[in-house]
Amino acid sequence: MLAEKNDVKLALVVDDSAMQCKVLSVLLKEQGYRVFTANDGARGVAMYVKYKPDLVLMDINMPIMNGYEAARKIKSLSQDNSLCPLIFITSMDTDKAFIECVDAGGDGILVRPFSPEVFKAKIKSIQRISDLYGQVKILQQEQQKDAELAEQLMSGVIEARNFSLDRIGIIKRPAALFSGDIQLTALSPNGDVNVMLGDFTGHGLRSSIGAIPLAETFRAMTKKGFSLFEIINQINQKLYNLLPADLFLAAGFASISSHDKSVYVFNAGLPDAYLFSEQGKIKHQISSSHPPIGVLPKLLPDSKLTIYGIEESDRMVLISDGIVEARNEQGEMFDFDRFEQAAIHGVINHTVSESVLKAVNDFCQAMPQEDDISLIDIPCGGWEHILVASQGITNISADQLDDIYISKDPAWHWQLTLSGKRLASINPIPMAMNQINEIEGHADHWQSLYSILTELFVNALDHGVLGLSSNLKANADGFSQYYKERELRLGNLEHGFIDLQISHYPLLKGGRVMIKIQDSGQGFDIKKYYEKRVNKPTNKLELSGRGIELVEQLCDSLDFQDNGKVVEASYVWAS
Repeated sequence: MLAEKNDVKLALVVDDSAMQCKVLSVLLKEQGYRVFTANDGARGVAMYVKYKPDLVLMDINMPIMNGYEAARKIKSLSQDNSLCPLIFITSMDTDKAFIECVDAGGDGILVRPFSPEVFKAKIKSIQRISDLYGQVKILQQEQQKDAELAEQLMSGVIEARNFSLDRIGIIKRPAALFSGDIQLTALSPNGDVNVMLGDFTGHGLRSSIGAIPLAETFRAMTKKGFSLFEIINQINQKLYNLLPADLFLAAGFASISSHDKSVYVFNAGLPDAYLFSEQGKIKHQISSSHPPIGVLPKLLPDSKLTIYGIEESDRMVLISDGIVEARNEQGEMFDFDRFEQAAIHGVINHTVSESVLKAVNDFCQAMPQEDDISLIDIPCGGWEHILVASQGITNISADQLDDIYISKDPAWHWQLTLSGKRLASINPIPMAMNQINEIEGHADHWQSLYSILTELFVNALDHGVLGLSSNLKANADGFSQYYKERELRLGNLEHGFIDLQISHYPLLKGGRVMIKIQDSGQGFDIKKYYEKRVNKPTNKLELSGRGIELVEQLCDSLDFQDNGKVVEASYVWAS
């Protein structure tokens, strides 16, 4: 609802004729105004500053300061306030006088002589315009408050919940109060770090329409363990159904997997993403390979993540077009060459965001910012330590629970069998974890259970059904080669199955989950694996946060059967 101004309106009459001031004052008072008068232009300007009237009547020919000059000063003073209509009262009925009145800022002109009825009609007309201006001003103020609220929501509710803000470098500088760019980071239960930099079309409040569902989908699916591609696909469907046709999201996604020594990247409409070495070398430059998110109802049929091998010291950098398209006073764009030079300097000095922002500021100088400027700088190493620390669950072995009643029958049992192409298109682990959370409620120790289920299922799929060998991971780029071969075999998968069974046994103070996974593959030599692990040098770190070694640490029992084609695991926890 628009606010109404209930105060008595004020009018200022500026005329060197005392008689004219008196006549105009009487007419204005009949219209409900409280009137002040001044006898020259300079005095009129001073009284305008003091009283901030709602209407000014101005004579032209006056001593000290004429009406034109006084009108210009008054208009310059009223720019940041509500509209104060200014009407010239004159006896000069010429085209020149009319044009000069308009040029000086006059909103109307009355030529003497005029009747009281004409005067009152003119005042009503000009005041109607002033009232409309006031209503527009109120709407603008309300819109500003909405934009401020949306920005607080984005910063305080959405982006403040980002993962590891102390390690991930971020630039976010909006062109308007509200930024159309959004940066999201989240930790997957398997230790992978998912990152997204999004740039909604335009900027301002309108671009916030999809921000909240985008953030919630990204975080919820990451937390449940969905793959990055599944997350992107779901976000695309949601934004396509939610946003108007002319509003969409250019976005870059990356998933850093320290254990796999790989980064998974998907660029949909953003400028090139960069993978830098510790020395600042550009190892990979990833161009957009897909239209922006939300443009199409489904991702393109041949869409896929691009996989690159990484070193611990590498850095992944995503940028919005506001950086490369920033302009200086000569109209030149900052462009990619300047960005790369600034980023390389930042990588070497471990100050990527600071270096890039300084370079943009030095280049643009005082030029107004035309678009939102955003960057995310992600270190590729060190995340496996966060996963190990985040487990934080002390499990109890079965022999420590002899004095606690254990039911012979499970409280519930869940089973799913996937075969053929379904193995390539469905990830059953988030489905299983969702069932557990629905039945037993959310708990921190489910993260450990997620790690167990994920590792055992991936082991059955990769080494059992697909017949992949871990020897493919021997060199620096081995993990990316491994997953490229994995993707190829999944695409050609026609036969095979994996059966997943989960049984829950409640304890008096805690519980036990029994897991059984069977696959149709040839199995793998578990004996050979254990021999290899025994002979591994003690200073060599492998399977950090994942792998059979981690599963053994989290379970109270792990048993491979039928040449590795069947595995049974028992996970026990105390509440």
